Amino acid sequence: MRTRISEPLWVTLISHLLARHDVETAAILFGEVVRGDDDGDVLVIRQVVPVPDDAYLERRIDRIRIDPVALNRLVRRARDKGWSIITAHSHPGTSTPWFSWADDAGDARLMPSFAVQVPGVPHGSIVVAGDNGAATLRLFEDPTSHPAVLAVVGRTFTTWPAAASASSETHHRQHLALGESGQAALERLRVGVVGAGGTGSVVAAQLAHLGVGELVLVDGDVVEKSNVSRIIGATVVDVGTAKVEVVARYARGLGVDVRTVPRALLRAADAAALNGCDVVFSCVDRHVPRALLNRFSYDACVPVIDLGTVFRVDASGTVTGDGGRVVLVGPGRPCMACEGLLDPERLRVEQLSDEERERGRAEGYVLGAELPQPAVISFNTTVAGAAVTELLRMVTGFAGASDPPDRLSFSFSAGTVRRTRLPAGTACRICEDPHTGDAQVASRGGLAAGAPGPARGILQHELVRRDPRASQAQHRRRRRRRERRRVLHRPLREHGRA
Repeated sequence: MRTRISEPLWVTLISHLLARHDVETAAILFGEVVRGDDDGDVLVIRQVVPVPDDAYLERRIDRIRIDPVALNRLVRRARDKGWSIITAHSHPGTSTPWFSWADDAGDARLMPSFAVQVPGVPHGSIVVAGDNGAATLRLFEDPTSHPAVLAVVGRTFTTWPAAASASSETHHRQHLALGESGQAALERLRVGVVGAGGTGSVVAAQLAHLGVGELVLVDGDVVEKSNVSRIIGATVVDVGTAKVEVVARYARGLGVDVRTVPRALLRAADAAALNGCDVVFSCVDRHVPRALLNRFSYDACVPVIDLGTVFRVDASGTVTGDGGRVVLVGPGRPCMACEGLLDPERLRVEQLSDEERERGRAEGYVLGAELPQPAVISFNTTVAGAAVTELLRMVTGFAGASDPPDRLSFSFSAGTVRRTRLPAGTACRICEDPHTGDAQVASRGGLAAGAPGPARGILQHELVRRDPRASQAQHRRRRRRRERRRVLHRPLREHGRA
């Protein structure tokens, strides 16, 4: 089972475990199993609890023993929530983590006890090398133990143990730029791409050429004549074929494993197909799937890279403005709502039924919601290439990790690109941890539990009200909409769409 921990939580854990070099130090981690499709179940670490000094019965450089009464108090929250329990401790004076005979003996007693207290979920233990913070994890299930990969997710994406170096003639030139360890990290990745249109197909094609381990393609649309000029791998004979199948055909031709999900992302439960992904690209032009991915990123501890292009065209068809963006969200970063990428009015309109939308147009409440937008493959390729480069920065560290951008903004007409970042501490109810106030994972149920609730509650109440850049005009418009709904007695309802 894949195991993830946010970078802020990992820093908290390592700072505690490596604070002393003369004795071993311990902590308890609580993890929530996030259920996904197929083999997409993952264990997401939600909390780190340091073991206090007075809880040790014995503490030496090569051995620790914790008071059972104190340990029982420490794991109470995991019992209450049904969470996994993972012990972690340091090995001072070592650079390679391993499980000693004392660790084996301790786990042989502890893990069956944890399984009785919290059944039905895996439990485990972590050893951290005292000299460099390298880590190794093993999980106990049914009741055997097995090594597991631990991913640290934040401004970088790091795995323990590190991926084994790869050597391939196909990607030899990439080895020269990214290193063999960088290429090995790519080959271990499972990457999701939501939206297989103009930008999504370019992203998927580049990922396939880079040699990622697996692609998960999500899109419910079919190829139309107007798409052929923008979808990589599409031909005129593909009109009427599912977009994900066209893009998958191209990627499989390069030897990449591909799983297709031929449905739109409309409900929280639909995101279960992405739980097993290490990184997800948001290549959608609608706000409902973007809001779902925004929430998913923090609940499932998965970095999401959102990208898109936009043009403003006047009545005569002349382009009066253009732009492109690449925005990275996830643990340790502000979310899309804080970045101003989620429009409450567009969300409201997208969730209306066809009948409600037509009625709204007649009454003047829906304006231009379905108008086709300009799109050109060269602009899509520019933005998609920048987004994939940010993945390389995150996973391989080819450009360092000291100052990665949160957002890239493009002007195609001016030929410029700017990197921007919101002020430190910017966060809302989605990207803020209620325990610490930091921008990291915060479990609130709902999407993490795979609940099939409507997308409406994800943004219109939780995010918009907390958007730090909401203007007074936006507040007035929302107030007028609420008044209209009260008068018309037409509450917003969820409806099924294929």
